Amino acid sequence: MDYSKLLSKKENICSKIKNIDFNFDYESYWNNCDFSSTSDAIFAGGDGSFNKIDYINYCLYISGAVSYIQKIDGKIEESISAWDSNIILPYRYVQSRLSLYMLNMELKVALWNLKNKNIDYYIYDGSLYSLLVQTNNKFSINGENVENTIFKYYEIYGGDLKNRIFEEIESKNINSSVELSEDSNFSEEEKIILEQVEYLILLSELLKYHEKIVGVAKTSKMNIYFKDALIPDLAIFSKCKNSGYSKPLDLVDEKINKNFYKNVEYFKKFGINLKKLNYQFVKLDNHSGTLCITSFEDLDENFFSNLQKISVSDYPYILKKSHENVKIEKKEIEKFVKLLGIYEKSDRDSNLEY
Repeated sequence: MDYSKLLSKKENICSKIKNIDFNFDYESYWNNCDFSSTSDAIFAGGDGSFNKIDYINYCLYISGAVSYIQKIDGKIEESISAWDSNIILPYRYVQSRLSLYMLNMELKVALWNLKNKNIDYYIYDGSLYSLLVQTNNKFSINGENVENTIFKYYEIYGGDLKNRIFEEIESKNINSSVELSEDSNFSEEEKIILEQVEYLILLSELLKYHEKIVGVAKTSKMNIYFKDALIPDLAIFSKCKNSGYSKPLDLVDEKINKNFYKNVEYFKKFGINLKKLNYQFVKLDNHSGTLCITSFEDLDENFFSNLQKISVSDYPYILKKSHENVKIEKKEIEKFVKLLGIYEKSDRDSNLEY
């Protein structure tokens, strides 16, 4: 790499960075707070992961989700975890399907905690907005949009899928994808549709606990507060020096986010009546990092004070620990492959031989 050529643009690049416009009135949205109003709340939270090896005629994957529980001023405790492995044919949408498998496992782990543990809040690692827009109803199979087909399969197979989901959760034998007894008769296209139906059923069940679910994200590219800005809201609120939180904006409101409103209407077909999705930011300490917070109910100073109490380096420790322990390293999946007795080369290595 020729760094001398690249560094010739140093002055130009630094000038552009310096001239990014941060001149927006974020203070009018900001509530300064020292977060001293704590209570005896119990938090749970989790994270998911997957990894894969691609072979010429199939893809082998491992998917997992873990969760932890913590009381205010208490020790962190391990809760339920789930791991699954299988193969997927390299048909289409492999990466997005595996992402959905991981997400569905995360939702099942969250549901188990909400059903079986006496918790006040379940923290989702990421944005609830991102969780909800995972609805992949706009993709096409053989040139046809499958939005109507998803609903058709929901009506036919939704009851059976729901029963299988509850069987998994109650037995703690959580898989990345529910298999129906008729699975052998489904084409790959139909399996993709059923995976979407499973996701929508899980969303519907999870939202029965809407008052307990909060999304916490370190990053956000959304631009809702300052629509005239060419940078994310997170970048602007990061200029706040004092601890506190922003006044929430409701993303369900069509006037605030017209694009998401279409998703809200789509959810109603599946019995999901989303009434509120608050979007806001918080700084847990002075001069600390800024977190993006999403919730289905209004959050008060007491919640944020409790969140600060269970955080280390301005981030909930249960999420940090979940992320560290759910990560599936390359060496781990390679070890698993050997345990399975698979010795063939990956598709990339095989192709390099020719």
